[in-house]
Amino acid sequence: MSNLITANNLTLGYDNATIIKNLDLTIPQGQITALVGANGCGKSTLLRGLARLLKPSNGTVYLNSADIFKLSTKDVAKQLGILTQGPVAPEGLTVRDLVACGRFPYQNWLQQWTKEDERLVEVALETTGIKELGERELDTLSGGQRQRAWIAMALAQDTNILLLDEPTTFLDLAHQIEVLDLLFDLNQNQQRTIVMVLHDLNQACRYADYLVAVKGGTIFAAGRPEVVMTQEMVLEVFGLECRVVPDPVAGTPMCVPIGGKARKLATDVTDVTDR
Repeated sequence: MSNLITANNLTLGYDNATIIKNLDLTIPQGQITALVGANGCGKSTLLRGLARLLKPSNGTVYLNSADIFKLSTKDVAKQLGILTQGPVAPEGLTVRDLVACGRFPYQNWLQQWTKEDERLVEVALETTGIKELGERELDTLSGGQRQRAWIAMALAQDTNILLLDEPTTFLDLAHQIEVLDLLFDLNQNQQRTIVMVLHDLNQACRYADYLVAVKGGTIFAAGRPEVVMTQEMVLEVFGLECRVVPDPVAGTPMCVPIGGKARKLATDVTDVTDR
């Protein structure tokens, strides 16, 4: 299998605090990869390093076999789209104007706005299902619509790779599934490589082809969800007892947490059954 993004001996941090330590990771091409782990484990930091938003103190990130930090910003933007957590747009910006920002890497003083730029903006709006919202101001949209607009901007960049940091955060369940279904369709229909940080383990298992469990700045486990998603992994990475059972709809691994109340309910049921 060929790969587009590879991290070798990667160390990342902020100021004097090291977050990611000597990490090796290869992102499979044309698949959906989900980064999971407890809060503060380093998964968002890792994504920022892969996206060239955070320079490593050691090691290298390769994009198509080239050191990503030796490429120009425009060259990277033509190959890789990034959606950070909680992006903010200028007040009054319309959806169409936001999506058009995705074409900025292709603009210069010799080449201004072209028919191809316009076509790709229209395609991005159509693909994300928000064409009718093009003239609406971004801050008048629902959370799900707004997230689709940001994804459309990344699509307008016309890259083969999309990196997304918690794309479902602050969305209700219906809009979470809407966004994840959109990303799944982009992967299936356009063979885009997608890497995203997710908090919901069950959604990660349902939508991802490849799961990376991060613990303390290192990779605890990586592979297909049915291999990585185990009761032992959840206990070690999240400090949570659980049962892993088949998802009754998708058949993918599903985490059923165990807490104090669940134990009490189970005990109560056992007591009643024994009487």
